[in-house]
This record gives sequence, C-alpha cells and structure tokens, in this order.
Amino acid sequence: MALEHSQVEIVDNGQPRCCNMSYVCGGVVLGVALTVLLGIAFYAGRQSTHLDTTGSNQSTWSGIPSGRVHPDLLSASASHGGSNMAVCTAIVDENSEGFFALDFVTGDLKGWVYYPRMGKFGGLFMTNVQGLLGASKNPEYLLVSGATSTVASGGNTKPAASLIYVVDMRSGFFAAYTIPWNKTQESSGLAQVNQFVAVDGGQIREPSMGVKKPVAPLGNAPAGGAPKKPGVDPKAADPKVDANNPNPNNPNPNNPNNPNPNNRKKQ
Repeated sequence: MALEHSQVEIVDNGQPRCCNMSYVCGGVVLGVALTVLLGIAFYAGRQSTHLDTTGSNQSTWSGIPSGRVHPDLLSASASHGGSNMAVCTAIVDENSEGFFALDFVTGDLKGWVYYPRMGKFGGLFMTNVQGLLGASKNPEYLLVSGATSTVASGGNTKPAASLIYVVDMRSGFFAAYTIPWNKTQESSGLAQVNQFVAVDGGQIREPSMGVKKPVAPLGNAPAGGAPKKPGVDPKAADPKVDANNPNPNNPNPNNPNNPNPNNRKKQ
C-alpha cells in the first residue's frame, strides 16, 4: 500500500502559505480583542460618571458635578438694575436661595425664598427703604448681596447667610438688611411671611439738592468719617447753677419750683 505524502506549496516569497494565513488570523484576533477592551473601558467610564452625578445624589452646576466646581462659583450671587427696578439673588442657607427686588418708585424691597423640597417659593419678606435712606423725586438705587456668617441662637429663627445692601445714590445713604430665617418651617413646607431686619448702615456722601434726608438713618458716622459732636440742649440743666438759689435774670432750669424772682407778682 503506497503512502501519500502531503506537499507544501511554496509561494513566491519563499514562505509556506499556511504561515501567511496564521499571521492574518492573529491580526484579526488582536484587532477584535482591542476593540472589545476599548468598548469595556468606555462603558465603565460612562457608568462612573453616571454614578457621580446621580448615584451619589450630587447636584450639578451648568451640567458639571458640583464636586468638580470651585465652592466660590457654587455660592456666587448675581445682581442687575434698570431705570426703576433692581434685582439680586442671595444664599439664605446651605440649601435655599432668595430672589430680591427693589422698586424705585415706591421704595418697597421684597424677597422670595425658594423651597427646594417643595419646588416653589415658600418665603416672602418685605420692607420699605425710604425711611432709612431718604426720599427723592427720581430715586436711584443700587442693590447687591454678600455672604455672611450667622450666629447660633437657641430658637429656630436665625439671620440668613447673606446680607442685602441697598444704596441710595441721591441721598448718599446705604443700609444693610437681613431676613429672619426659620429652617424648621422650610423643612416642614410651612410658608414664612415676615419683615426685613435692618442691621446697620451709614452715609457715603452728602445728599443731592432737593433730596429729603432719612427720617431714621442707620449708623453714627456721617459723610467724611468722623462722627459729629452732639448738640447742646438749651433746656438742659447748667451744672454751674445752684439749684437752691434763684437766677435773677432767667428761670432756674435746675429747680423748676424756684422761678425767676423778678417775675413774681407783687403783693
């Protein structure tokens, strides 16, 4: 019985055809493996981002996870003004933000605080700034906000984490306001309606012509810095006058029961 021997075909490059086929198969397998690995890495990255933004309940800022944004940007406020109204935003606490508007015509300052749990505004605060800043025919105001630290108190109500600053450009006076914030009511979904609390203020410059000065300005420092010396009350008692002796020319302010003897009626 004759044995048949397989012959290996020789190609032009001098290599067996079976060796060329093994190179091709190896390249295909390597390419498929790399594609699978890249797909797995991409999917794992997408899942990690999804967990960072939703699985851990992190908030986002302009589509960016809050953990990757600088804290100053997260707590930034904004303000804008027109010819007869100014608005600004301010942080009330770690979860709530307020929107504030000042009407130039009436001097009314109002603030609405957003309740995140309820998805709507639940706090309303009001005041009128003309009593502290003065009044004019065509007032011009500036409205800005700034962050501040709050002092812990025994009750549920404490000042908000921001101050609202109002400047009257015509009278030259400014005032800082806060709101009495009750975190417990916000957590319970209860509405809050209250008045702004004036914290302090002062005078930047003297009022313009025709502007009425404030009835009850805040602060003791006038424009220029140094406080003015208190005036002398003409009706005040004179320490140099003896209360037991009558004043021959004027009534004795130290003793109202001892009038001017020159005005006594003659018997």
